[in-house]
Amino acid sequence: MILTFTCQCCGKLVPRNPRIKKQKFCSSRACQNTRRYTNTKARVTKSSGCRCLRRARNKRWRDNYPAHEYQKEYRKKHPEYVNSNREGQKERNKKRKPERSSMIVKTYALSPQPLQDGLYRGFEVKKGKIVKTYALPTQMQVQSALQAIFLTNTV
Repeated sequence: MILTFTCQCCGKLVPRNPRIKKQKFCSSRACQNTRRYTNTKARVTKSSGCRCLRRARNKRWRDNYPAHEYQKEYRKKHPEYVNSNREGQKERNKKRKPERSSMIVKTYALSPQPLQDGLYRGFEVKKGKIVKTYALPTQMQVQSALQAIFLTNTV
């Protein structure tokens, strides 16, 4: 019989306990916690009954100790936390940059807006938001007072 073995958790060569046939972990607290965790995880994944019992136990606990009630009570008892969090959030909001993409709602349309001399890009603006940004660059050349020709350009 082999008198020593290598622990799967810490990798140390330790003497074997003669009462345990297939010993894989040494007796240190960290290695025993790892052994318990791996065994529990394996048992839960194999057994649907164990999963159901655990789920029911967790649900009972959540029903008895609702998180939102805990948070309300904590905020009532710690007003300095509420104030410091509020001030911190104001600072975080100041640092946040506004996203340009949040202003864009649709990406296709025609409503000529001037870019530079004689060049227009088509998009629609409603209530300060860019609603449609289908960019159709066009160049207008006035032929006469009654007629205009649109020539498409690539920008």
